[in-house]
Amino acid sequence: MPVSKAWIGQKLNELPNNPAALGELYAAMKQPMYAVAYRIVLSREDAEDVVQESFLSLMKVRETGHIRNGSTYIFQIVRNEALRKLRMRDRETACENPEKYIKYSGNRGMDDLDRAMATLSGEERQIVSMHTEAGLTYVEIAKVTGSSTATVFRQYRKALRKLQQFFNVGTGYEEELI
Repeated sequence: MPVSKAWIGQKLNELPNNPAALGELYAAMKQPMYAVAYRIVLSREDAEDVVQESFLSLMKVRETGHIRNGSTYIFQIVRNEALRKLRMRDRETACENPEKYIKYSGNRGMDDLDRAMATLSGEERQIVSMHTEAGLTYVEIAKVTGSSTATVFRQYRKALRKLQQFFNVGTGYEEELI
């Protein structure tokens, strides 16, 4: 069930005084958080770990007055945890070289979309996932990634072209995806 950004912000503000707010956030946000984490780490187990670690980080939040956008805040935590997981597992090389990753993963449950996403750079995967699966705007993604909005938009469009090529889809499909 999609939730509003205002609701997310409200639940984050309740965290210090209402432990039940974390459970409500978990129920509403675990799937989009998992989707973004998975597109970064390219492993179901690692993505689950990233979501768990992200919620552990949220449990420690005591000062919520500085949070302006709850969705951006949460996905910044997810992104940071996912990148930390990549560094810990020394998988940066695999993520930046899709051919090696596909060989490495073999037939370990990768479907066509996983294979298509593996052809994107790590940054492109993050942007596509945050926009399509988590519903973040280009401006919000720019804040999470520390890029300009124009750069995020260009990378998103470039990633869509790569996905079109992978699936041999002609023009016109791109507009449906946006």
